[in-house]
Amino acid sequence: MSILQIKLEEFEGPLDLLLKLIDKNKIDIYDIPISKLTDDYLYYIKHKNIIDMDEMSQFIIMATTLLEIKSKMLLPKEKDEQTNEEIDPREELVKKLIEYKKYKMIAEKLYNTEVFAEKVIFKKADIKAIDSMKIKSEPTVEEILEGVTLKDLYNAFEEVIKRKELKTDKIRSGFKSVTKALYNVNDKINYIKDLMILNSKISFNKIFEESSSKAEIVVTFLAVLELIKTRDIKVTQENTFDEIIILQGSLC
Repeated sequence: MSILQIKLEEFEGPLDLLLKLIDKNKIDIYDIPISKLTDDYLYYIKHKNIIDMDEMSQFIIMATTLLEIKSKMLLPKEKDEQTNEEIDPREELVKKLIEYKKYKMIAEKLYNTEVFAEKVIFKKADIKAIDSMKIKSEPTVEEILEGVTLKDLYNAFEEVIKRKELKTDKIRSGFKSVTKALYNVNDKINYIKDLMILNSKISFNKIFEESSSKAEIVVTFLAVLELIKTRDIKVTQENTFDEIIILQGSLC
């Protein structure tokens, strides 16, 4: 006579077993027939060969909880003292099951993502392509000026200021007047850009010829420095003490 063999699905812990019983019997988790669920649960752990005592103790504790809920369901329901509503003995168990189910779903998604990632084959990195995409470090002042020193630029700027002072009428300039600041760096940047479109190269002094005041000269000088920094223009000087020439930059 053959022995009847009962094959049970694998499960992890008491809550996992309860969820599988609920799914298998298509039970509404919010309205658990506790009597049937308890009987099914006891049947499963009776036929499940659990050797580990710590694991077994967890299933026994859950079995005790189910039996306690089952007994409370047979008794008149208690009422909440504050709301006067009936207390459902299954409520705490339902909360634990819902919370466990959420974590289980998250774990399954993470596992599926890991499995998918293991099947993806990545091409080895193209070192040349990576090098070409690397952002170049900020250029040094020496690289930007291309041989012309800051001192050279400052000296040229001083010369422009001195020329302006020589052209100024000392007597009339002594009269004080209220003036409005008409110049800003952005306007001068655009002015110089337009000038460079018409001229591939131009003298440093030429940039300042139209300046009507010291304030405008200073603003124009600041605009020149900004354009050198952004490489819209570049400056060059063939020999020491030669005139500084402004050329179209790499972005023009």
